[in-house]
Amino acid sequence: MSLDSICRLYSMTKAFVGVGVLRLVERGQLGLDDPAHFHLPEPAAARFRAPRVATRDGTSTERAKGPITLRQLLTHTSGMGSDIATGLDALTRKRGRWERMYESLTDAVDDGRINSLADFVEALSQLPLWQHPGREFYYSYGYDVLGFVLEHVSGLPLDDFLRREVFEPLGMHDTGFAVPRANAQRLCRLYRHTKARRFGANGASAELRPVDSRFVEGRYCRVLSGGGCVSSRDGGLTSTLRDYSKFLVTMFNYGAMPGSRKRLLSKASAALLMQNHCAAVGGLRPSGEPRICAHNRKGVGLNLLGEMQLEGCEADSKCQWFDGVPGLVQWGGAATTFYKYQKVNGRPLLLIIFTQVLPQDDGRATTASFLRMRSWAEAQPQAAGALAAAEGHKGPAG
Repeated sequence: MSLDSICRLYSMTKAFVGVGVLRLVERGQLGLDDPAHFHLPEPAAARFRAPRVATRDGTSTERAKGPITLRQLLTHTSGMGSDIATGLDALTRKRGRWERMYESLTDAVDDGRINSLADFVEALSQLPLWQHPGREFYYSYGYDVLGFVLEHVSGLPLDDFLRREVFEPLGMHDTGFAVPRANAQRLCRLYRHTKARRFGANGASAELRPVDSRFVEGRYCRVLSGGGCVSSRDGGLTSTLRDYSKFLVTMFNYGAMPGSRKRLLSKASAALLMQNHCAAVGGLRPSGEPRICAHNRKGVGLNLLGEMQLEGCEADSKCQWFDGVPGLVQWGGAATTFYKYQKVNGRPLLLIIFTQVLPQDDGRATTASFLRMRSWAEAQPQAAGALAAAEGHKGPAG
């Protein structure tokens, strides 16, 4: 793998949509606390105007106590879910209702019955919410709704909008929803770490099995997923370490493009990008702690680039993405792509790791790599300039 190898981002697509939203906020075309239905066409707008919420036993619905806002979509606090159970209580997960409710969408994308973002959001709007908007964190399809908002407000397909607003200004020439055929040889192979016979493994021990994944022009997911994936395995952007590092360095440089006087975001928008929006949605407890935490983990917030480790965040021995050190910002994708960013002794430290293995791992290797970098940086307080690394993990060749 090289800096110009092309990888599938999956959930790491979300940050581009968040920045796209802020670009339109700067122009007065959107407001973060606008109800989503203000910026959606009918008939989806009508359902977002008065969404229904499923009762816990799944037997009925009730009218939501308020509309869904753009900020709630950005923070997975809209009440909707996805086919990933993060944030759901144990009883709901055990019953599997979340899975059955959303698997119809995944199946419809897989077999071509849903082949546009408009169709996907329309189908999504017909499903009830899991909770009243603004109450709890449920990992959701909110960024796919936001992608459709960007399309509707700008009048451009999502791929053209992101190309014009983000990729071209930053010189990100290898980022998009479909890899041009001329670059197909640079698209890394996708693997699944599994022991399941249905994926070609022996059923006894886990092994890496190649996955047929459609991301090349003429053979890619037609639903342009701002969230990263709306089918069983396809959707979202592809990019390179070189391109993604340009994006992150600019964002963590408060919207200013390094080596240039140009800005992608104003200073005010960059500050908005980096604030904990979970606290903005749920407010604070008397203790000063946010009422809503990302993944329902104490001390974890969300800005528009990813998870924020705050005061009170604890290291997790089971999910080792979280090391408990306040000030860290991070996000990842389903194929075990990941980044971690933190200021060490006042200087920025950035680690980007791209692999192409499903499902996402437990974070052990990524966190260990970052801890080594952080220890080195802490021992060199006089080091000048940014401390950055972009890594392509060694693995099966693409």
